[in-house]
Amino acid sequence: MMQRKHGNVDWHLSSVMLVGAGLCLLTSIAACSLFSQGRSVYDQAGIRIGLEADPSVRPSGEAGLNNHPINLSPKNLEVLLQPIYVTGYSGTITGLLTKPQPVPLFTLQELTTITEHLASAFREATPTERVFFSLPKPGVTYSEDRTVGSLFFRGPHLHIIVTDHSSIIRTDTSGGDYKDFWDTKGMKLWVTGPAHAAVIPELDEPRWAPFEKVHISLMVNELLARKETTSSVRTKQERTDSPASLPTATSLEPLQGSTSPKELHRQMRELSDTNQELKDQLDEQNKRMEQLQKQVEQLQREMPDSNLKGQP
Repeated sequence: MMQRKHGNVDWHLSSVMLVGAGLCLLTSIAACSLFSQGRSVYDQAGIRIGLEADPSVRPSGEAGLNNHPINLSPKNLEVLLQPIYVTGYSGTITGLLTKPQPVPLFTLQELTTITEHLASAFREATPTERVFFSLPKPGVTYSEDRTVGSLFFRGPHLHIIVTDHSSIIRTDTSGGDYKDFWDTKGMKLWVTGPAHAAVIPELDEPRWAPFEKVHISLMVNELLARKETTSSVRTKQERTDSPASLPTATSLEPLQGSTSPKELHRQMRELSDTNQELKDQLDEQNKRMEQLQKQVEQLQREMPDSNLKGQP
């Protein structure tokens, strides 16, 4: 009986050791996926942009592969990333008592700095890789808070994943680990109008990693088409309102210089004839005035003086 009990104990110990080894293996795999730095494309001034293996790629078939490499201009990437906002809070109590205000995922200065390097990374990415970014908190000399996430194109969508944002300070762990990967700070991603988040069919939904619960997707062609339409309308308005469309002095010069000498001579002759007619009319009026003046003088002489004196 004791030997059997000892055997049961050995079996239980073996089971516990196997489970512990499995947990350690899973933890190691998760740690490797989380802390894998991939290959860097840009690493300066605290900004790090690079490529890493995409855990959402499905191993079987090509349905889960990314559209990489992809050639997009920095301006188009700026159009795609500018309408994305993020909200969040630090600590559960803060999240219950306050309403977080949306802030841009990237500031305009950050977009100007990183879009060129993001475009380079996408040109180097493979179908099983995605682009990651890690940016320091803007406007401060030193801070442990950073903006961290990744991007990848698949099908007609751009997928954005955010695991941390510098505007939301980290929760005090009371001396524990610096980063709790399950703590997403209550973050949510938003898309400002007129753009909107894409609704992805269940079959096309990426297989998100366990710690990547904060993500959003955009329709690439729709946003870029709206950008082109807006640009064309603005260009037409500028052309309509431009002073260049109004007549200028230079545009009148050909009209002035196109009069021939013969035409000028004819115009001068007409002016001369008109002046002569006016002169003749003036002479005629002067003659009539002289005649009238003579008639008045004659009437004055013929009228008797008594009659003039008796007049009131």
